[in-house]
Formats: sequence, structure tokens, C-alpha cells
Amino acid sequence: MYRALLVLIACLWPVYTVSAAGWDLAKNVKRLERLAPDYADDKEIDKKFLDVLDLTETTRKESEVYEEGKRIAGNMALVQSKYMDSFLYYMLVRSIDVQKEGVTEIDIWLNPMKSYENSPHLLPAQLIRLARLPKDSLAAQNQAEAIVTWLKARKPDYVVRAPEWSGNILMGYKPRMNFAEGEVPKLFKASYYKSSAVTLGGYQDDETYVALLDRYKAKREDVLNEMVEIYKKYGKRKEAAEIYYQLAQIKVTAKDFKEAAVQLDNAVKQNPEHLAAKKELDRIKLELTYQSLNPQPPKPAETPATPPAEAAPAQPAEQAPAAQ
Repeated sequence: MYRALLVLIACLWPVYTVSAAGWDLAKNVKRLERLAPDYADDKEIDKKFLDVLDLTETTRKESEVYEEGKRIAGNMALVQSKYMDSFLYYMLVRSIDVQKEGVTEIDIWLNPMKSYENSPHLLPAQLIRLARLPKDSLAAQNQAEAIVTWLKARKPDYVVRAPEWSGNILMGYKPRMNFAEGEVPKLFKASYYKSSAVTLGGYQDDETYVALLDRYKAKREDVLNEMVEIYKKYGKRKEAAEIYYQLAQIKVTAKDFKEAAVQLDNAVKQNPEHLAAKKELDRIKLELTYQSLNPQPPKPAETPATPPAEAAPAQPAEQAPAAQ
């Protein structure tokens, strides 16, 4: 029985080591490419690109496909194919299995992607990289600002895609890696993405989405009011308190101290440990107390302005003597 098992393994072993069918390169890349609304029929270079992907799967071991992908990405002829940006994105998400932490491998695929300005995969690629950076680190802050700047330059009809995160708190979250099967990847117009006050399907509701939009819409009172409701909905009391604190600062700037006190009180209720809000609330209460002790005198009634006297009609200018 043991010998028969060894024979069976020996028969199956070459198939396992040579085949890279688990990647489904061509299927995944073609599915991702169909998302771009402005692409026409395949050209000769596009057909060759798909041939290269198919041949890679049939001639390379599964463990060799990732490194072979770097060769494909560096081929100057294949770079001309419309499929290249979709291929780069697919390899980017697969790089997460190669490098569990950090962004070194991600950057290998993201950097050349940036030359494809119309690619719908640029936003999810950048969000995936942002999620790999240490929270609140300078690198994360700089990239968030860079994404915001990039988003502001997108036209309203620019199409963006979601990373489509899946998983749970215990096992962790990962972006979608299989596009050959299942639902069609989610697409959104840039105008809809930037104006949304709730987390769209396929995006996380943590710092990679909500905080990014918060930066995008910074100091806009209407948006801050929407953002605070998002944080409250997900039980993020500290984040909600910080939004209330920002709203209070807007009111202080406008000299609306009564409304500022209301927002600061909300901040303290959400997070009793928000020391800045407590200190500011006491300062505002003091200011309101002084205002109550020294009420402003009523403004005098405005007297209608006296219409200006009519000017005397202008006398016609004397004509110069005609030349002799």
C-alpha cells in the first residue's frame, strides 16, 4: 500500500511542479481589463501579451511565475499592450503573499503602473500600499496626502475600482486576488467616490477609506457632519470626538461661541479623555460668561443716506480755433 502511494505521488509530481494553473494569469488579466470603458479590440501586441501569459503558466512552475512576471513587466514591447496595467495590478495583489509586511514588492508593480494615468486600478493599488504602512507614520501621512492630491486632479467621470477587501479581524483582511471567477469587480466614478459619506462596497471603513476622505474634504463643515455620523455608526468614539472638536474650531473662527460650546460638549461626551476639547470648552464658557456680563449695546438705527446734490450740467468745451 505504501509503495503504491509512492508510485501515485511520483505520477502526479511532474504535473504539480510544472503547472502554474493556480495563477490563471490570462483569465485574471482579461477580467480586469474589461473594466476599462475606453478600450477597443485587441491589437497584435495584445494577443501576443496573452500568449506570453498562457505560455508562462504552461512552462513555469508555480513558484517561478512571480519572478517571471517581473520579466514580462520589463519587456519594452509588451509594455505597449493595453493589458499591462491590469497585469501589474494583478501581480501587485499577488505580491502580498510574497512579502507579508512592507511595501518593497508592492512598489515593484505600483511604480510602473503610475505611467498609466487612465487605469482604474491606480486608486486600489495606492490604497493597498497605504494599508501596509505603519498607522500614523510619516510615510502613511505623506502617501495619504499624495493620494488626495491625485484624487483632486481626477475628472468627475474618471473610473476607479475598489480593492474589495475580504476577511475578518481574527484572520486579517486581504484585497481580492481572484478575478477570473466570481462577481465582476466593483467600479465607481471618481465624482461618486469623492462625494460619498458612507463606505462604498469593496472599500474598508477604517483609515484607508474614511480617514482618506476626511483629508480630502478637510475643513468642510457639511462633510465633517457626515463623517462624524460614520464614526458613530461604527462605534469609533474617539474619532467622532475629534470631528466634533474640528467642527468647534470652525465655529470659534466664525466667533460663534455658543455653537462651538455645543460641539465641544459633544466631543467630551464621545471621548471624556479628549483633553484639548475639555480645555477649549472651559475657555469658551469663560468667553460666554464675559459676553453675558457685558451685553453689546443695540446698534443705532441707520439713517438713510442723503442723496448727493445734482451736479450742474457741464458746459460745452470751447473749440480750438481752426488752423489758418
